[in-house]
Amino acid sequence: MTGRTVLVTGASGVVGTAVLSELVGHDVIAGVFRRLPAGSDRVVRLDLHAPSLGLDRRAYRELCAEVDVVVHSAAIVNFSADQAEVDRLNIEGLGRVIEFAAEADAVLVHVSTAYVSRHGRTGGGGRLGTEKTAARTDEYVTSKYLGERMVRDSGIDAVIVRPAIVMGDSRTGVIRQKQGVHQLAEYLLTGKLPFIPAHPGTFFDLVPQDMVARGIRAVIDAGLRDGEYWLTAGPAGMPVERYLDLVAEVGRDRGIDMPTPRLADPSIVDRLVRPAFADVLAPEDLARLDGVVAVCGLVIIPELLPTSFGTIPHGPPAMTAAEVEEAWRVSLHHLVEGLKS
Repeated sequence: MTGRTVLVTGASGVVGTAVLSELVGHDVIAGVFRRLPAGSDRVVRLDLHAPSLGLDRRAYRELCAEVDVVVHSAAIVNFSADQAEVDRLNIEGLGRVIEFAAEADAVLVHVSTAYVSRHGRTGGGGRLGTEKTAARTDEYVTSKYLGERMVRDSGIDAVIVRPAIVMGDSRTGVIRQKQGVHQLAEYLLTGKLPFIPAHPGTFFDLVPQDMVARGIRAVIDAGLRDGEYWLTAGPAGMPVERYLDLVAEVGRDRGIDMPTPRLADPSIVDRLVRPAFADVLAPEDLARLDGVVAVCGLVIIPELLPTSFGTIPHGPPAMTAAEVEEAWRVSLHHLVEGLKS
């Protein structure tokens, strides 16, 4: 179903930029707050903190009359943001987008996260790993969990999509902004972190941004008006041990002299590292460590996630483990290029 008018909120973000480039054949309006997306012909400035999305009433009514589908990808994914800031965009802002979709009689494609599956569980909805967290993933997960409930309770036509960890484009590795999984790899490559806090036999679920965009495109083209879809690696999730192997492999292939990364029990931070080094480590180093523990506690999962790839009409097939590994290699090569430039 092509030729629809699609409003993409958060169009300058990681998912938003990937969706913009994927929606060829549709009339796409890029909704942004500050940063302008590259290569977009139609841009509208939106403020999800304000009534009528920050538009005057005439512009708001004209946008309502035009839009058929809203892809809502605007969200705070900054784990150091406080709860009030997260709630203002991820909950209150979502409420305004739901109101807009209702007035426009448009289908809402709400971009949530696969980690709503962690809500209320260790590594998701509760305190993570260390007593003093610089990154509070629980606020983010809770906001996404409550956001899904708002969408389901709204009574509008709405589809929920749940990406896992978004890595760079599968062909180029390019990504609008480094994600936590890239930052973790950078710490390992540069020797700022000799281990990652994770248990053996756990997994990363890594999915290229173009796969996420293709999944969202398939939802729109199929004319879906309800349902929940997991945009994940699923059974092809990467064992944490393999993640470390690939970081080391690519780093050494590119001439980086790096220590061999290893796993460490997450509790080691509070039991050993903090008592031994709290007085000598710089505050930014402690904050980095706390952030790593918190983020790893969320995204390194004990069980594989489900996937909807292969089930969305005319959407991409489920990824294989080899495809996930190759996409991560490409992302790592792109990351190393940035480190060397």
